[in-house]
Amino acid sequence: MRTPNTKCYICGKPMYRRPFELAKIRWVACLEHQDEAKRLFPVTEKQARALELGREKGTNHLDGIPKSEESKVKRSVALNRTYAEHPEILTERGKKTRGENHYNWNGGSSNLNKSIRLMTENRKWMDAVKERDEKCLACGSIVDLESHHLKPLADILVEQGITDRDGARSCAPLWDIYNGIALCKKCHYGVHGRTYAD
Repeated sequence: MRTPNTKCYICGKPMYRRPFELAKIRWVACLEHQDEAKRLFPVTEKQARALELGREKGTNHLDGIPKSEESKVKRSVALNRTYAEHPEILTERGKKTRGENHYNWNGGSSNLNKSIRLMTENRKWMDAVKERDEKCLACGSIVDLESHHLKPLADILVEQGITDRDGARSCAPLWDIYNGIALCKKCHYGVHGRTYAD
């Protein structure tokens, strides 16, 4: 028998509950006093809404419960701090969903150029270029900005001898923001000789 770690709120009978259960519940009662405890500690409106959502097949029990902007910012700051202090956590997390471990793995058939464009580093590069220029350097528009490579990505891959994503990560010329300019979607299409349709 396990060592008791709590007691019934009604009669004080020693009981054992798993620690994660204790963190979630507001009261503990023995079988004899369950009904009385439910009457004394009724389900709150918020809990009732969450229970209803959780009972619907295929729904997340947190769906529909609004999150305050303050809590979103707190979570974001905490995650960024954790990953800054422990970059190995992010690296290990990435390995679990990369290559053969990814649910959509198809035997390594993806194009390297396309694969690099989907990397987090590329997203950061694009954001940095747009943040620096703030407007389309061809027409001055501030709508639908995109980042354009002055020296094509494919040329850099050939020059630097990059054959995989890990090689791309450590290649400084690939993430040089001075190799990029901000263009609006229409001008970007024009630079690449494509027809832009509104």
